Amino acid sequence: MSIVVGVAPGHGSAGAVRLGALLARSYDRELVVVAVNSVGWPPGYSNVDAEYQRFLEEQAQLVLDEAKRHVPADIPARYLIHGASSARRGLLEVCEAEDAHRLVIGAADVASEGEIALGSVGLGLLQGADLPVAIAPRGYDVDPAARLARATAAYSGSETSAELVLGAARVTAVSGAALRVAAFHTRPRAFVAANVSLRAEDEVLQEWERVIRERLDRVLDEVEALAPAPSSVSLVFGSGSDWHAALRAVPWEAAEVLLVGSSSLGPIARISLGSHAAKIIRSSPVPVVMVPRRATGEYVAGVV
Repeated sequence: MSIVVGVAPGHGSAGAVRLGALLARSYDRELVVVAVNSVGWPPGYSNVDAEYQRFLEEQAQLVLDEAKRHVPADIPARYLIHGASSARRGLLEVCEAEDAHRLVIGAADVASEGEIALGSVGLGLLQGADLPVAIAPRGYDVDPAARLARATAAYSGSETSAELVLGAARVTAVSGAALRVAAFHTRPRAFVAANVSLRAEDEVLQEWERVIRERLDRVLDEVEALAPAPSSVSLVFGSGSDWHAALRAVPWEAAEVLLVGSSSLGPIARISLGSHAAKIIRSSPVPVVMVPRRATGEYVAGVV
C-alpha cells in the first residue's frame, strides 16, 4: 500500500507533498507522487496535438522535479505522469492501481495562507473517493523528520462519528500517534438574536458537554479494549462564536491531523460532506483527513 499525492503544474503542491511524506513515514508506506496529464478523446494525430502533449509532459515533469525537493531522503518515493480524461479520474485510477492507503491533495489556490479551500477537483475527489482523502492547508509546512504526533477525531455524538473514533483509534495505534477526540460547538445565532444571557448559554453548553461525555464513555471503553491501543487518549471541547473560533479554542500539535467522517446521509462507499463537516474543513488549522464510511468500517474491523 502507498500514500498517493496529487500535484499539478501552476498550483502550489509543496504542502501536499510535505503532508504525504509525513503520513508515509508515520504509516511506513511508499510515497507515490503523481501528475495527471489531460488526454483528449479521441486522441489527435496532428503535429499540433503531438506538440501540445509534449508540452504537457514537460510541465508535469517540472512539477514532479519540484516535488522531489520536498521529499526527505529517508522516504521511499516514486514519481509518475499519468494520462487521464480529468485530474479527478486520473488520481482515482492511480489510487486503485497503487492500492493507496491515503490520497493527499493540497488546498485550492483561493485559500488564504494556513487555511483550506476546495476547488472543483478537490470536491470531485471527495465525492468520488472510497479511501480517506487528506487535504493540506495552503502553505503547509512541517519538520522534514517529523512523524504524526496526534490524530484528532471530530465527534458530534452521532453513531457515525462514534465509528470514526473507533477507526481513528485503530489507525493511531498502528502509527504510534496519540488519539484525541474533539467536539466543537458554535454559539447558536438564536441566542444572539434573543439576547440570551451568558449564564443561560453556559448552562446549555454544560448540558451539551455532559451529553457528549456520556455518549463517548461507551466508545472509549471499546477503544481501551483494542489491541494494540493508542498510546494515549484525550477529550477536548472547542467552543466559539463561529467555526473558525471554535477550532482555534483548542491547542494543536505541529504534526497533527484532524479526522472528519462522512455524513451518514451519503452513500456508504463515498465521502458525503454534511454542513458541519464542510465548515470544519474550511476552518481547520491543521490538515484534514476526510474518511468515507466504508473506510471507517474497515478501520474498525482492523483493516488499516
